[in-house]
Amino acid sequence: MASEWRASRRPSPLRSRGHTPGPICAPGSCSSPISKSASASLINLKDDSARIIPVGNGPHEAVIAPSGRTGVVTIYGLGGAPGNELAVIDIVRGSVIRTISLGQYTRPHGANFLPSDETRVAVTSETTQNVVIVNLTEGKVEHAIPTGAATSHMVAITADGKRAFTSNIGGGSVSELDLATRAPVRTIAVAPQVEGIAVTPDGSAVWAGSNTNGTVSIIDTKTGAIAVTLPGFSLPYRLAMSRDGRTAIVCDPQGDKLHVADVQQRKIVWTLDGLGSPRGVNIAPDGKPAFVTLAADETMGVIDLETRKLTRKVKVQQSPDGVWYGPNPSQIDRW
Repeated sequence: MASEWRASRRPSPLRSRGHTPGPICAPGSCSSPISKSASASLINLKDDSARIIPVGNGPHEAVIAPSGRTGVVTIYGLGGAPGNELAVIDIVRGSVIRTISLGQYTRPHGANFLPSDETRVAVTSETTQNVVIVNLTEGKVEHAIPTGAATSHMVAITADGKRAFTSNIGGGSVSELDLATRAPVRTIAVAPQVEGIAVTPDGSAVWAGSNTNGTVSIIDTKTGAIAVTLPGFSLPYRLAMSRDGRTAIVCDPQGDKLHVADVQQRKIVWTLDGLGSPRGVNIAPDGKPAFVTLAADETMGVIDLETRKLTRKVKVQQSPDGVWYGPNPSQIDRW
């Protein structure tokens, strides 16, 4: 069984400051934060039932630990009231077990668990241009790593946990951070309004989308140069990479398309049209299903990447955005 988390917001070429997060998926269940309702939807994929969990005002993105037991929602805030919290969710209980203040590090957005460490997450702080490392057990910020660029939005981490890369909307760039030394490495100029980002598991390439140009740039991290630029998107809003590094997905809500790419060939190999404004996307660890939030009818879609079809939709809350999948923790069936 699997679970998913989802967040909501209305996509546009210019990022809104009040968007909501999409569904999170954990074994047999899916969870999604919704900013307008200040909640997250935890969806049990065994029967598509959902549990609505209050998390705080202005939730945006959500992640689930590899074990499927813990989820984290970033509380970005609403309008002129910047958020600075993380809601930590026990997936088995289906409830918030801790709210962590990030203090001065406001507007937390993208988040990822550090590989092989389910007690720590890396989170972007847009307003302070940092990635903060947060200890979930102790409930505190341990380190802040400067990105050196404006509006650091999403964060992607290599499989070995040595490097993190942020998409910088205001800077039109990607920042590379050394997670071992907790220090910035470099900032790579890409294109205006870089928002969607994904990194290959081995860290050899970063895929970054430009909302302004409608392109996805593939960066060779050895040289720091753009190796290939893929054109033809309306709004490459979110990107996802499969665990084996073979498949990348580009969500284009403005073009109402989901593009699937062969990473080695560095090209789009197939596309699904008319899904209904796909926003957030996450690929299951086995690389077979992908989970996509669909804003048009406020659902979470399950895509079979082998048959290349939308297999079903699950109703979620208003304006879905982010989404995450996790494995099924023990006793989750007790819902």
